[in-house]
Amino acid sequence: MERLEAGVVRAWAHASHAALAGTRERIDAVNVFPVPDADTGTNVLLTVAGGVEALDAEPAVAGEGVQDVARVFARGAMRSARGNSGVIVSQYLTGFAHALPAHPDGADVARSLRAAARAARGAMQEPQEGTVLTLADTVARSAATAADAGADLETMLGSVVADARMALVEISAEHPVLRAARVLDAGACALLVVLDALARVVAGEEPAEGDSLAWLPSPPTHPWPEEPAGGAFEVMLLVSSVGVDLDVPLHTAMAALGDSVAVVGGEGTWHVHVHTDDPAAAIAAAGVGRREQVLVRLVAAAHASSVQADADRCGVVVCTRSPELAAWYASAGAVTVVRCPEVPISVRHLQRAVTDTGASRVAVLPGDAVGDDELAGLVATHPHVEPLDARDELRVAVAALALATAADAGPAAAQQALGRLRSVQLDAPATALAVRDAVDLLLVSASGPVESLTVLVRDPGQALDGLTDYLAEHHPGVEPTVVGPTGRGPAVQIGLD
Repeated sequence: MERLEAGVVRAWAHASHAALAGTRERIDAVNVFPVPDADTGTNVLLTVAGGVEALDAEPAVAGEGVQDVARVFARGAMRSARGNSGVIVSQYLTGFAHALPAHPDGADVARSLRAAARAARGAMQEPQEGTVLTLADTVARSAATAADAGADLETMLGSVVADARMALVEISAEHPVLRAARVLDAGACALLVVLDALARVVAGEEPAEGDSLAWLPSPPTHPWPEEPAGGAFEVMLLVSSVGVDLDVPLHTAMAALGDSVAVVGGEGTWHVHVHTDDPAAAIAAAGVGRREQVLVRLVAAAHASSVQADADRCGVVVCTRSPELAAWYASAGAVTVVRCPEVPISVRHLQRAVTDTGASRVAVLPGDAVGDDELAGLVATHPHVEPLDARDELRVAVAALALATAADAGPAAAQQALGRLRSVQLDAPATALAVRDAVDLLLVSASGPVESLTVLVRDPGQALDGLTDYLAEHHPGVEPTVVGPTGRGPAVQIGLD
């Protein structure tokens, strides 16, 4: 094959997805940097899956251009990107697509691989050598050498993949964390699987299997080295703006709030990724454009890669209009979808969050952030999802607590808590005395044993002076869970179940 064609790019997208599906567990197993959370292979698989879905939504037509097909693939991957590695790979695909001419030959594809490497490196606030970025540079140099020697497209790509495999161990040894763990960089392995799929499609070969996958890492038998922890929460969102380049402002804002910062995109839409201890601040800082698909989860929580290991685990998706509560819900084990004022939560946003739980059963707590039509659309495509009767912030908080403390019982525990719930709300000014009086009324009216007392506060510094001591003296055994500030709603909401 002398030139890259639109149909080949489509075949490449599907071949990459199939190859990653078959290798993701081996890649997940060596994921030690930047966070040892065993999900790099899964993140890149889900990223590429988004590109495939975007292509499948635009069926092939006669005479379609290779540039257009490559850009649809890259744009779908960017919108679906997961984690650092997924974000980097999506930007790699974007750089590759935008550098392609109308009828690319081997030399043109080599130049596109160089553009892809530059784009991937530009996605990171602090590029790290010895990682997927170094592999991308190695691929670009190898491609240029082969093209300069007059190699055709098929020969050039075959040479590139072979050289990258040979260099993978040496590349990974450049990074101190990977060298100490004695593993290959998981992101580099994932990118090489994608490039190998391209080379095989161009050569008309069957997908890689058996001995041809011998270069992939095997799970290590020794513990990972201890590394200083970064931000506790992963925040991912899309930010769009017309006529304004948000790349630099978003990079700068996120770098001031956390680490593992990646900002990718273009054509008016950017995908933002950051590990931070303050998700609300990160969401606010991204308010330079229209925000959507805002997801927050614990970095250390079970992710999509845990589906096989935790087949019976019940995942939780929380929807909220309160960015201030995102960290609290994520700490309770939920994948949290935050509705910003600019864009409603869509079925696609919910589907992504459900996938990111990595669970075979998922409870969805919609709050007042998502509509009935969107929930119905989610259930139609994901029958293992169970929306719960939690249509305000207090009910969401109570259900999230029940799910966190009775994980084995799953949605049933949350439904029982919601069924028992009695509540009262106080408007400002809500004095400490008024709060205690309201608690007294709820407790006196309780018809059975009290399971939980939940107090939502809207504003920082809300007066709850002495509430714990008061309960210990007058209502022994009842301890309040204080949630907030919520930044919205009544001054104080109290729930008893």
